[in-house]
Amino acid sequence: MPQRILIADDNPTFRKALRQLLEGVDHWEVVEARDGQEAVALSVEVRPDMIVLDLAMPEKDGFTAAREISTLFPATPILMCTMHISPQLEVEAEKSGIRKVISKVDSILLVPAIQQLLNRQDAAVQDAKSVPIQVVAAEAVAAPAVAPTAAVEPAPEPPSDLPKNVA
Repeated sequence: MPQRILIADDNPTFRKALRQLLEGVDHWEVVEARDGQEAVALSVEVRPDMIVLDLAMPEKDGFTAAREISTLFPATPILMCTMHISPQLEVEAEKSGIRKVISKVDSILLVPAIQQLLNRQDAAVQDAKSVPIQVVAAEAVAAPAVAPTAAVEPAPEPPSDLPKNVA
């Protein structure tokens, strides 16, 4: 089954170009959303393996959509592709659950970034599947041994040349 990528951008020309690019590169299945609100609804409906969001969209911006989606599906990687790049934007993106931010000017970096995030997700799923699950019955768990308590005698007084008080 091909991996499914949800792209959300209010620019239909950009969405179409990105869809053609992604479907041609790795035969990914691409689902399009016109805005952040539709991106959240479609993420619930189609359960994509990866999400690409624009920042500035009507109805719901990319940060708001990312927060909602990452709350619902924390393992699904979200990438933001936007014209608005700044260090502050990257900090806010990370707080919103976005794993990577790419400028639309540097869109040549988009496909390798998607591949990298999808490969990380696949590796995490494989790691989770390879961890053996150990089931232990309650009866099989022994209680910790408790040493018997012994009466503790006071230590003898050290020898002294001083006379003892006599009452």
